[in-house]
Amino acid sequence: MSQSIVFLAGSPSTTSRSTLVARAVSAEAHAAGLRSVFWSLSDFDPADVLFGRGASPGVVRFVDEVKGAVGLVLATPVYKATYTGSLKAIVDFIPPDALVDKPALGIATARQAAHAVTVDQAYRSLFGFFKARALETLFFIDDELKASPEGELPAVATQKLRGAAKALAAAVNATARAGSGP
Repeated sequence: MSQSIVFLAGSPSTTSRSTLVARAVSAEAHAAGLRSVFWSLSDFDPADVLFGRGASPGVVRFVDEVKGAVGLVLATPVYKATYTGSLKAIVDFIPPDALVDKPALGIATARQAAHAVTVDQAYRSLFGFFKARALETLFFIDDELKASPEGELPAVATQKLRGAAKALAAAVNATARAGSGP
């Protein structure tokens, strides 16, 4: 089994734009030879998250996946200038040393371009706490993700997605090379 990248979608909606973007990046990463493990809010018992039940089976599986992963991708809609509280509540279960030197990508979608700076700063601070290697935040304004009648994203959005996936793959590969050492 190859090592995996853990994706966590932080929207309560299964049809959210941030989840769409995360799944598209996951597909691009898969095409680059990387395995993705996808988690969403619905994979957790809300009471476990709300009451911080770190020993619950779902939380334990998630934390184990993150510890064994070669990278982490967090995806969120932006409501009040940053990632969702539900995403943060799940991230709080991750041990402080679980992401050291691992690539971490933040994905965000919002209605306003002004949110790009604040969500990028929030992701960088979060990834900095974990001593992860923060990649450039992949940010989309909702209007950039309007699909064609055939369900295809605009070319500019697809190009941004592919660029982020390539950067993620390159960071994972660089980490693997550095870890193999002489």
